[in-house]
Amino acid sequence: MHGNRILNETVEAESNERKFILFCSTKGYPTPQITWYYKGRHLDEEYSRHIGVVLRKEFLDIHTVKPKHAGDYECLAQNGIGEPVSRTVTVVVKDGSEELYDDGNESSNVTTPLPEKAKPTIHKHAGYVNTAIGENVELACLYDSYPSPTKIQWLRDDGVIQPSSGQMIITNDHHNHHDRTRLAIKNVQQKDLVAYYCKIDNELGNATSKTIVGLQPGGAHLQHSNFSDGLLHTWWKIHSTQQISEMQVLYRGEKTKYTPVNAEISSHDQNYDGYTWTIRKSIRLPEGTWFVTARARNTEGWSSAESLPHQFQIPNAMDNIQLASIGGGTGNGHRALPVLPGVLLALLLLPFSVRALVY
Repeated sequence: MHGNRILNETVEAESNERKFILFCSTKGYPTPQITWYYKGRHLDEEYSRHIGVVLRKEFLDIHTVKPKHAGDYECLAQNGIGEPVSRTVTVVVKDGSEELYDDGNESSNVTTPLPEKAKPTIHKHAGYVNTAIGENVELACLYDSYPSPTKIQWLRDDGVIQPSSGQMIITNDHHNHHDRTRLAIKNVQQKDLVAYYCKIDNELGNATSKTIVGLQPGGAHLQHSNFSDGLLHTWWKIHSTQQISEMQVLYRGEKTKYTPVNAEISSHDQNYDGYTWTIRKSIRLPEGTWFVTARARNTEGWSSAESLPHQFQIPNAMDNIQLASIGGGTGNGHRALPVLPGVLLALLLLPFSVRALVY
């Protein structure tokens, strides 16, 4: 599933029951954004209407429970700091003496309602992928489609890529409750540094996503930060096959332009996904609201864009308060910062609960 996943809970609902509500509780600063999924598919406005549920941010409202509403509902919360947090609840619909649910076991006595027909939905893809000449690279698209796709294609500026063209190989499979299509590019050459498009067609329409393959670094991701002794300390991770030669942390106020600050390169390590560079920088900022982002340069140039800005609220120096650190999770949950009057720093999400309310 998504982010740091909390194991399933199970709730029961009676068929034809009215006003059945799932409630997802979160805490965090900036305020977490809530996204709902049903059986691995994003519950956007169109799909929610099709299956008969109403979304109101942290509330998921089923006005009249039907067998088709049985299955897994996932609440995903994210605020741009660290990894998203998710929790899944399994809804079991009881119809008299029979329980209706979806366990993926064809031999059990279950009802598995088909999803409503709609054009394909692409859930996840990388907007930019860093590589190097002579390296191999893989692009991936996660999607859902009901009815089944009539065509799955990868394209580039010079046309459609054939499923097995020697240098480029297309593979279709399943991953994390979604369908997936992958494009493997072997022995990357200069001509391969272009935009690639994943396109999924079914009888109701199509969906397309774009990924650029290049030599410049990928985006900078904030992994960890804390505020102490009047300094905002930040740690960033950047993917680059080439050596990082320079990095800038950029900050601005609510009505000012970005100011760049050069950052030292503290370390780099190689893992299964290539080179991940860890960059550390501390900035002294006065009291107020600040937006902080970063970008890096390798031997091929600067990254094409800075990462999305992270918002920080710097406390008054007179308060003489040290805030606990925040950052990427390890799968053991997150710690929240102390709740202090007038003092807010970008918070990680707390583990949250999903509760069923029945009226």
